[in-house]
Amino acid sequence: MHTPMTPEHWPITPWKVWRIADGAATPEEIHMVQEEPLALHVNGRQVAVLMRLPGMEKELAAGFLVSEGLVRAFEAVQIIHHCGQGQPAPGEEPPAEDETPAAQSRNRIEVTVAPDALRPEARLDVVRLIRAGCGAVDVDRATIPLPTVTAPLRVAPAALLAMASAMRAGQHLHDGVGGVHAAALCDAEGRAIAVCEDVGRHNAVDKAVGHCLLRGIPLERTMLLCSGRLSYEMVTKVIRVGIPVLASVSTPTALAVRLAERFGLTVVGYLRGSRMTVYTHPERIHTG
Repeated sequence: MHTPMTPEHWPITPWKVWRIADGAATPEEIHMVQEEPLALHVNGRQVAVLMRLPGMEKELAAGFLVSEGLVRAFEAVQIIHHCGQGQPAPGEEPPAEDETPAAQSRNRIEVTVAPDALRPEARLDVVRLIRAGCGAVDVDRATIPLPTVTAPLRVAPAALLAMASAMRAGQHLHDGVGGVHAAALCDAEGRAIAVCEDVGRHNAVDKAVGHCLLRGIPLERTMLLCSGRLSYEMVTKVIRVGIPVLASVSTPTALAVRLAERFGLTVVGYLRGSRMTVYTHPERIHTG
């Protein structure tokens, strides 16, 4: 399983605030999570700037390239080099021009991919800014054919409940500071393989997916749980990488549900307490 950062390595920064109650203001120092840009270069060309929580840069790059469909398959990725040595990137602002090369490099990752593995529709001449709260929005790419999820995975409701408990137990940064989303990739029994946190829910998913890709863990045997709503973009990501069961503590959108139904993805919402709502392909959830 992925080992989370210890509190002394959390990418956080102090800030002075004023707590107001009953008309009285009290100064207090708090800690906030950091958000920094990560420039993603593929075969020497910058293709995206991801606003992310520092940490797990290689996993984020791998998950993003595959889940966004920029490469045909992860096996075509030859080298992933994080110029910052994979360390958390402490800092309150994007690197300034007068910062050292080492400080600037922590926010750059370089990927080498076999040239014939890049999808023709992947426009590497356009740099996309992916904000932390949103997925990549590109209407033209919405028509790219998606694969049908055919994995025969079947899970019990108890496994989904166990997955929810596993994600909650792994949300250390959320408990300590707040302000982050989480994604948990689990096996068919609900045991955590990776619990990842980030300021953006799409980043958290890409980090969890990338964790499995880099370690050769078959995604078709896993389930994914997200802390936020399930959007069309999120469902597209999950279909593309072949995860058969996607769940959330929140709700899916109508468009996300229709897409999941069409392409064979099981979607579960409102996974809370001892309850859940199955929206699509209930055959993967055995209750007998």
